Amino acid sequence: MAAKLCRKFINGELASDVECKAFDSIMCAVELHAEVINGGFNQYYYNSDGARAERARETFIKLGAMEVADLVRRANEQFASCRNELHSEWNGTMQGFAYGYNEKVFDLFDDEYYILMKNDKQLYTLIGTYIKQNPQEFLTKEAK
Repeated sequence: MAAKLCRKFINGELASDVECKAFDSIMCAVELHAEVINGGFNQYYYNSDGARAERARETFIKLGAMEVADLVRRANEQFASCRNELHSEWNGTMQGFAYGYNEKVFDLFDDEYYILMKNDKQLYTLIGTYIKQNPQEFLTKEAK
């Protein structure tokens, strides 16, 4: 169910702005998860420049995934500390993109994330539980 609702958000099919605002925060965590599972934190920061990373961390807190939230906090701090160095290397080439991997900038964070979040189902279960426990955040005024 949570995966279907997130897909509706992505497709612009939610019924109201209230739903969109609540799901936008959830999507910050979904985006981080998808990028990290696919290519690690290097890929996440390369593609997003960490623009929604703090909101992702806050969402993991809301979902009750405190260890993941702490991991994202530490990864965000690592990115902030080496942002200028990474930006100087991330020049749009595959070699530039690979710099973070070659220097193992985020390897420890990647390994820890893969241990904590084994699959998509785990994330969507957290989201589904949160939605069930907090329906007021997702119901339209008409439905209340």
